Amino acid sequence: ETFKYDIPGLQTDIAFHFEAVNISIDTQTVFLVRTINDLPFPEPQWTSSLCFGELCFPPDLDSVATTIAQNPPIAPNDTLYASVHVFPQSGIGTANIQVQIGTFAHPDDRTTLDFIATTDPSVSVNEEINLNDYLLAQNYPNPFNPSTKIEYRVKEAGFVSLEVYNILGVKVATPINDYKPAGKYIVDFVADDLASGVYLYKLSVNNFTQTRKMILEK
Repeated sequence: ETFKYDIPGLQTDIAFHFEAVNISIDTQTVFLVRTINDLPFPEPQWTSSLCFGELCFPPDLDSVATTIAQNPPIAPNDTLYASVHVFPQSGIGTANIQVQIGTFAHPDDRTTLDFIATTDPSVSVNEEINLNDYLLAQNYPNPFNPSTKIEYRVKEAGFVSLEVYNILGVKVATPINDYKPAGKYIVDFVADDLASGVYLYKLSVNNFTQTRKMILEK
């Protein structure tokens, strides 16, 4: 699942709550791994934390498990309440967090959850991402100088073209021009050689095309 929050200003934290129910007949030790922690970097830096119930772990801890007294293994039919908290310390930006949840009994059988938290009032809460479809996401940060991240998702393998145009329709860059398998990708686009202004970036893959606008401010 992916959730996008529209926060029209700075908040103490942005929280994403989820739960895991033990439907087996055995007690399960559950682990949570943060596999993507893509945060904006104003001063001071944004942080994110993994939490079990009311207990939140230090921001630099990428994996936690129900192996401690405060969070014992999960009995049959019991529920583990977990969450990810993003702390936007300052500035306008967007955070991309991915976590995987699984059990020690079957460590390779994991569920992946993607979360997007934003303090950008221009981002619509209705832009929820469907993981089973193609998508070109809004770049972040935006405006940017000189680099920004562009996320896109490919439903089926195909030849992917990501092109950047100036406001006159002249192509000025091609960050991606390659065959890609299905999945989610994040491109670091650096505009050192471009002048300040409005640019359009277009994703083309299979029969899908989508264009978005970004602003370079130097």
